[in-house]
Amino acid sequence: MHWGGRIHSVTPPPERIFGVMLAGGESRRFGRSKVLAPLSGAPMASWGVRALQAAGLPVGVISDEEGVEATLGLPTRPDLEAGLGPLGGLWTALQWASERGDDGVFLLGCDMPMVNEALLRTILDWNDDAPAVVPVGSEGPEPLCALYRSTCKAEVERRLHSDDRSLRALANAVGAAFIGEDAVARVADAQTTFLNVNTVEERDRAEDLLDPRALRAPASP
Repeated sequence: MHWGGRIHSVTPPPERIFGVMLAGGESRRFGRSKVLAPLSGAPMASWGVRALQAAGLPVGVISDEEGVEATLGLPTRPDLEAGLGPLGGLWTALQWASERGDDGVFLLGCDMPMVNEALLRTILDWNDDAPAVVPVGSEGPEPLCALYRSTCKAEVERRLHSDDRSLRALANAVGAAFIGEDAVARVADAQTTFLNVNTVEERDRAEDLLDPRALRAPASP
């Protein structure tokens, strides 16, 4: 039957993604907490926070460290259950996103100061509806700089008290989309982007690479 009317396509609403800075862990090799450790004139976490904000995301922090919320000026909450590592942080982040009405989280480790806005936008815009989108660096998948949709939540909860709480294992289990090194290299320096500051020496290397003026410049709209 022909109704004679024009068919209009319905554009789905844009995804609501919550940027979450993961700032837990004991930092044994670094010798002190990393989240507020000075790095090129600012707390280490500030660099990742700025990248998340520049990519257009609201940002919260998972941390139980005193002073983080006041110093970074962002909402902060501790892990829902301590001692579960990054997977526990992701679980807390997904629960928080659910409370906010968001569709998922962009999880970023506080000790990855070299990650840039262009890479984050590439991950967020990746044309795939997989439960997770994970970039691949020179040392393999980087699950602490990745998008996790709410469809991951059941598998995260299943693994919380299992023998394998690895985020890489989670990504494989949920059928994540992996962005290959070639695609990453088009928007970021493959040799430095995923520098993880675990030691004072790595902090010094990051100091040499970062431009303090970049943190003071206005973020992209």
